[in-house]
Order: sequence, then structure tokens, then C-alpha cells
Amino acid sequence: MSEPGDFFVCPLTRKRLRPATEAELTAMHKRPGLEGILDAWIRSDRAVAYPVEDGIPRLVPEAAISLRKSRSTTTSR
Repeated sequence: MSEPGDFFVCPLTRKRLRPATEAELTAMHKRPGLEGILDAWIRSDRAVAYPVEDGIPRLVPEAAISLRKSRSTTTSR
């Protein structure tokens, strides 16, 4: 049977997404402005997260959250 992550891909790179772990969500909550994120999908390279709102992943470039400290959210396509 397929997992949800088999179908979700980053709209910027087309890399697979997977659900965020509790540890990843905790780390995100330590950053200003990200305290309210209850769930997210993480790109396979762990560079970007997409928040989940009301059970629906926001898989649009504008919603991307950079998980890298010094790099921008956008990547080469």
C-alpha cells in the first residue's frame, strides 16, 4: 500500500516530502514566527518544510519554510 509521502513532492524541486518528526517540529517551534506550526511536511534534503493547516499541506512555494540557517528557501530547479 502507498504512503501519503509517496504522492507529495516539493513544488520547487519535485523532491519527495515526508511528515515532520516530533523533534523537527520542536526545533521549528524554537524559531520566531514558527511556534504555531502543529504539523509539516519536510523535503527529502531537509532544507524546506511545508506547513499543514487544518489537515491540508500547503504545498505552494510561498508557504515554504527554509530549515537552513543561512540559505534562502528557493533552490535551483
